[in-house]
Amino acid sequence: MEQTVALILPDLIEALRTDPAAVAELTEEMHPADLAEACSATEDLGLQLIFVKALGVDDAVRLVEHLDERLRATIVHELAKTDIGRTARIVDNLAADERALLFRDLEEDTRTTLFARMEKKQAADVKRLLAYPEDTAGGLMTTDFVALDHEMTVAKAIEHIRRVAMDMETIYEAYVVDENQTLVGAISLRDLVTSPADVPVTKVMTANVISLRAEAVQEEVARVIAKYDLLALPVTDRGRRILGVITVDDAVDVIAEEAAEDVQKMGAVSPIQTPYLETPFWVFVKKRVGWLIALFLGELFTGTVMRYYVGEEAGGSVTATIAMVWYVPLIISSGGNAGSQSAALVIQALALGEVQFKQVLRVIAREFAIGVVLGIILGVVGIIRVSAFGNPIGMHLTMTVAVGILAVVTMGATVGAALPMVIKRIGLDPAVSSTPFIASFVDVVGLVVYFSVGHMFLHLS
Repeated sequence: MEQTVALILPDLIEALRTDPAAVAELTEEMHPADLAEACSATEDLGLQLIFVKALGVDDAVRLVEHLDERLRATIVHELAKTDIGRTARIVDNLAADERALLFRDLEEDTRTTLFARMEKKQAADVKRLLAYPEDTAGGLMTTDFVALDHEMTVAKAIEHIRRVAMDMETIYEAYVVDENQTLVGAISLRDLVTSPADVPVTKVMTANVISLRAEAVQEEVARVIAKYDLLALPVTDRGRRILGVITVDDAVDVIAEEAAEDVQKMGAVSPIQTPYLETPFWVFVKKRVGWLIALFLGELFTGTVMRYYVGEEAGGSVTATIAMVWYVPLIISSGGNAGSQSAALVIQALALGEVQFKQVLRVIAREFAIGVVLGIILGVVGIIRVSAFGNPIGMHLTMTVAVGILAVVTMGATVGAALPMVIKRIGLDPAVSSTPFIASFVDVVGLVVYFSVGHMFLHLS
């Protein structure tokens, strides 16, 4: 949490509880991003609703625009129940792309209610943007951009920008269009203010404009903006008619989202879009269990190889210890994989500020429970494996493998969650330090746990 927010939060919570009228004055000098962080930090939906209601419409708009998408949808949904008129005014004044993002997250009944009370122009704009998939250029674009008629002079263009500036998301780049809204050029605000007033904009503009079609995927959007150092990227249809623009701040969000997905994939986790502590328990299980089973099945081949060679060395005489050794790679790798998944998710959550050290017990408890569920699922697969491929020792070996998998996977998930938070607490980089420690810890302690379980079930000497 930023220092400014941390300092003001206690006074803000007190004001929300006892004197909501004082909230506007208390927060009047705060940046909208800090306002949103303070609102989220109250961790109480009732206080968050009071917060939004206590601000004027303009300040409420700036706050809502900077909120996390899920929290924003929740707050707007609740506000619409009690004051649909004010809620509609707030939504009308949101930036076009933020308004569309909000509607993607709202429940259908709230959408319908808001559409009925919004300005017709804004409602139609939202419906048009919602027609595009969220992860395409059309889904990312805003319709709040400056379009200049190709017959304008520089003076008329500047006058037009001055008139519409307050309603635009960006004015630093304007787009020259013909009578059919076909994109014919782009011109920066710098070029406009430094050019003679009576010169046509077509003489000042850049005719070769870099643009993308509305169907382009968001990865392509981020790549083009980064490659050409653009502040905004126009989006066009097949006839090159301009539909909207994507601003660099939205491209940064895309880059961050793609980087987060890459981190999760490297940890063998299917991409998860929601913040760590807001992601439902069973979503985590679903996103992780498929990869764990796939890796688990891959390790079965290692066990088969060990079974062949260890059994051959033993001259066909299989003791309980030898039988246990067949499954060591399977069990240790399962714990390591579960730990890597937990570490990837927690490291990302720490980097994005979604969790803090004070929440370490909550994170550990969550990962422990997830580890138990994943361990049970993999344990069942382990039972099938031991039973299907022959078991010279009997049910005791089956139970040893199943319970060993459960214990080691649970331990791996728990350690994978706790270690990054501890490492960050002592001032080191968890992204660099966590994985080697987790791998070493799970290898050593996992063996101890597995053979301890074996001693319990097989009475090893």
